[in-house]
Amino acid sequence: MLGVIFAVKLRRADNYLIPINDEPMVKMIEERLRQAKRIEDVVTLVKKGQEKKYSLHVSNVKPVKGKSIIDTLLEGLPPGGDIFLIKGNKPLVMPFLVNYMTSLYLEELLDALIPKWRNGDPEIFHAVYNARALRNALEGMKAEGERDIRKLPEYIDAEFLDIEGLIGKNEKVWWSFFSVKTSEDLRKVLLSGLV
Repeated sequence: MLGVIFAVKLRRADNYLIPINDEPMVKMIEERLRQAKRIEDVVTLVKKGQEKKYSLHVSNVKPVKGKSIIDTLLEGLPPGGDIFLIKGNKPLVMPFLVNYMTSLYLEELLDALIPKWRNGDPEIFHAVYNARALRNALEGMKAEGERDIRKLPEYIDAEFLDIEGLIGKNEKVWWSFFSVKTSEDLRKVLLSGLV
């Protein structure tokens, strides 16, 4: 299975190279993905022109030109196979959770396994997909003019994981979904005891 890190800077505020203990966040994510049993390789999607900057930190960089999440994914996804897709601002992705999710996905022969909060919000960028099914869903969204990536579950045959239920069994699961966007988020990560 291929780990795909989405580190495409689409907004000025996007920064996937924030250092955590002198290591860029995106490098930390790649290392954690490589600890998971079924992740055979990892590719990091970056904005065209930023390849050199990222290749100093991660092993496999793929530049994309798209100006939206949907376009960049369509350009960067492999043509087939299974992928674990994660956003480059979730530095505490838990290898044990990736193992659990990829096992469920493969046992059930799914098109997508997407974690979901009880309020209904899906974690599109912490999920397992069949690359072809994901590509078809993204093309469907584009054809209908849908730009909100959170609507993806309406276009793909997905199973959902109850995140709060998983947190009830292991509190560390919460950190797997934690996104670093501000210096306060970074402080929380540094105080988590997980880095």
